[in-house]
Amino acid sequence: MPLYVNYGFIKSVSREWRWIIVAIYTLAIYAFLPFGTAFWGFVLGQWGNIINYLGLFFVCVLGAYFLIYLIFQKQVKKVSVYISFFVISISCLAVMKYLCVAGAERFHLLLYGMLSVIVFWALKLDIKNKRVYIYTIIVAVSLGTIDELIQGILPMRVFDLRDILMNWLSSGMGELFVIFVLRPDIYR
Repeated sequence: MPLYVNYGFIKSVSREWRWIIVAIYTLAIYAFLPFGTAFWGFVLGQWGNIINYLGLFFVCVLGAYFLIYLIFQKQVKKVSVYISFFVISISCLAVMKYLCVAGAERFHLLLYGMLSVIVFWALKLDIKNKRVYIYTIIVAVSLGTIDELIQGILPMRVFDLRDILMNWLSSGMGELFVIFVLRPDIYR
């Protein structure tokens, strides 16, 4: 018996509410910027270096969830979807291992990967062709760049080109996940 979860409410959310969700999510990221360094210092003080792997844990948990979703809910039979899933997942883990210097950087993959997915979700109602992917990446990359520019003017934060690259990679991997794994029907 397949696992059934009702995702109908996701499709029924209005255009306005989708953009409100994008705005709230983005503003939450931006609002947290002044407190990020102090918060991460507090978290490291409480849990030590083990917390540096929390982003890795979240990616693994989300990966397991989506694998179960593909197998039981969507009942995907195409091998190419699973190959794409594993290539994107391994790429995420490689970025976390080899490009992330600090534990807090590992959250870029989650934050901006999810941002690109919800931006796509909001845009796909208005753009009924494959340009939706290009527009999604432009919006997500722009929001990630703005994040870093804001950090450049905050006294307790620093502008870092590596973080812009991480935001871009994260947005791109989120978009690749949408394109090759979730494979939405953008023409509905």
